[in-house]
Amino acid sequence: MPPVTFTIIAINVAVFLYELWLGSHGLMRQRAFVWKFALSLEGLQHGAYWKLLTFQFLHGGWVHLFLNCWSIFIFGPAVESVLGKARYARLYLLGGVAGGALQMLAAFLSDARFGGSVVGASAGVFALIAGFTYLFPHARMTLLLFFVIPVRMTANRMLTMAAVITALGIIWPNWLLGRHVAHVAHLGGLIAGLIVVRVFMREFRREQENIPPMVG
Repeated sequence: MPPVTFTIIAINVAVFLYELWLGSHGLMRQRAFVWKFALSLEGLQHGAYWKLLTFQFLHGGWVHLFLNCWSIFIFGPAVESVLGKARYARLYLLGGVAGGALQMLAAFLSDARFGGSVVGASAGVFALIAGFTYLFPHARMTLLLFFVIPVRMTANRMLTMAAVITALGIIWPNWLLGRHVAHVAHLGGLIAGLIVVRVFMREFRREQENIPPMVG
């Protein structure tokens, strides 16, 4: 397990367990904790910009936590092995920040459709999926549709499918997976992931070109 991937998963699990512990000592304490660190338009309007980072480590339930951590476990190691620890961490966190910021912009434009507080690592996960696809576009994968039906596809097709589902969720938020899913944040993470990994790979290639040849 690459260290940054392991650390991200461990922090997500630890924070969620702390949420549960707070809940066992009173729901008001748990709700106060989530309200303090969850992302919301009201919070940003009052200058709590740090919530663009903290919301990424909160989750709304065991299923939410499992899906995000499982996705990080699947896509993270390969991306981290190529980008390295520092660039990988920046990709994940910047994807989360971009996704949260885009979700808040959508909430500002239409609070009725996209308003409410946001928690979860999904935007960062979509950035990892975008990064994985950029690095390994033809990698063949088996996805479990509805957790039951195995579907074989390439990483490119997987990303296309994710983008289509995200777009449909934005257009019909009450129909696809429910209004509680932050589809705009997913889109922001996906776009940011593609941009950031492209920039990182250009930097990496320039660094390799500037390495002097070895002398035998």
